[in-house]
Amino acid sequence: MDSARPGVDTREMIAVHSAFRREFGQAPALVRGVAPGNVTRAQVVADHLELLGSFLHHHHTGEDKLLWPKLLERVPAELAPTVELMERQHEGVHVVMEEMTAALARWRAGAAQTDRDELAGALDRLHGLLLEHLAAEEEHILPLASRSLTEEEWGELGEDGMASQPKNKLPMIFGMIMKDGDPEVIRGMLANAPLLPRLLLPFVGPRAYTRYARRVYGPAVAAA
Repeated sequence: MDSARPGVDTREMIAVHSAFRREFGQAPALVRGVAPGNVTRAQVVADHLELLGSFLHHHHTGEDKLLWPKLLERVPAELAPTVELMERQHEGVHVVMEEMTAALARWRAGAAQTDRDELAGALDRLHGLLLEHLAAEEEHILPLASRSLTEEEWGELGEDGMASQPKNKLPMIFGMIMKDGDPEVIRGMLANAPLLPRLLLPFVGPRAYTRYARRVYGPAVAAA
């Protein structure tokens, strides 16, 4: 690690984490609020959960590919167990996500109460694991990444995450991140974007997310 150069600004990761905390935190109650047999409503919620699952999966895949190997190469040997803990936590999250995905497929098909309750239980477990992992990552990993990676390497991580999402969903996903994100951090996330997205996303993103949240959560929650 080069202690002479200023650290990379890693706060955009906290903005993404805030979106995960909020959306996955609301997910169990969202599922439990669907009446048994209401397949139409179950489809809306299931689509939302699939989008969240894909977003989280690609976020973790990017870290597995672009972050952990670099840190293991560069941090002092005594800090390697901290990075390895993050890898194990990803594995634990992946196991519960597979349970969630299986329960989600069954629930989507018929909106049965037993499948709903199983899905909500998996989401409870997933949220607990995420809270633990995200807090540990922010406390231990982001400072290491700030000192160990270059601006270009850190930028690759964000670019990889956005490239993995469907293009027609990007404004909404960016609005999801903006909802609780620090405005200064959001401006930093857009600083190297092409001109048109840089100008439009601050306006289009929140509107796209508000429309989406109104359909998923209802008007009162979307406006909160």
